[in-house]
Amino acid sequence: MTIEKKNKHRPVYSIIMSVYNGELYLKETIQSVINQSYKKWELIIVDNCSTDRTIDILNDFQSGYDNIKIYATDINSGGPALPRNIGIKNSEGSYLAFIDSDDIWYEEKLETQLDYVNKFSLICSLANTVDENGKKLSSERVISDQTIDLSVLARKNKIIHSSVVVQKDLFLSIMFDEDKFLNGLEDINAYRRYLARNGDGILIGKPLVEHRIISQSLGSNIVGEQRFVKGIYGLTKSMIATERYDNILLCLFIKIRSYIKYLIVKKLNHIKNVWSSNKLKK
Repeated sequence: MTIEKKNKHRPVYSIIMSVYNGELYLKETIQSVINQSYKKWELIIVDNCSTDRTIDILNDFQSGYDNIKIYATDINSGGPALPRNIGIKNSEGSYLAFIDSDDIWYEEKLETQLDYVNKFSLICSLANTVDENGKKLSSERVISDQTIDLSVLARKNKIIHSSVVVQKDLFLSIMFDEDKFLNGLEDINAYRRYLARNGDGILIGKPLVEHRIISQSLGSNIVGEQRFVKGIYGLTKSMIATERYDNILLCLFIKIRSYIKYLIVKKLNHIKNVWSSNKLKK
């Protein structure tokens, strides 16, 4: 692979990526960072003991770019929280941006968000979605920017991890929770705690990211009762950690209400199926 060598510069953005067995999409993801119109960044990639060609791909890119830095965990952590925290601790930028190893940034992503960093503690954006084969699943239309606060997140998670930018000095007291029970939800859990301590964020009303939906990802495998239980557990930990009992309590109330509704519907469907089965037997 021939890659143009770049001069080292002090970054404004530190871009944090955790990767595990990411050989299928990793080149495209890294290239989308390299193609950014805004150039004052460093990309910190932490390999979580991959067993495929991930490390070879990473070494190829690192050999051509001084602002791409590669680290590795000693053992597989079972989730992305620890690798992300390692990346953050080794970062030099004023702002942290996050990207998953299978997502894509549009070229203006960082440049667009730079207009917001002095006004909001957290900046995210809409995202278009594609499947494992790159087939488009959704295209977001441009809308007005929206405030992101805990009351919004209580009803629906509108934060796509790969679109997020936060202030590093504020996030250092938050970090990603390495509790393995929260694997797959560690990102939204961190952003709730961050907003609880640092005020509202902003959702930029246009897609700056292409988010890949993969059936075997940690997040996609959390369904049904497991998602509710993990959500309630995470919210309770967040409330204790931040000592914010107002909006996080609202989030917890809505989550518990949704869980009760889910259980009722599940029970009714079970009764309906039993009734239908008994009717057929007659």
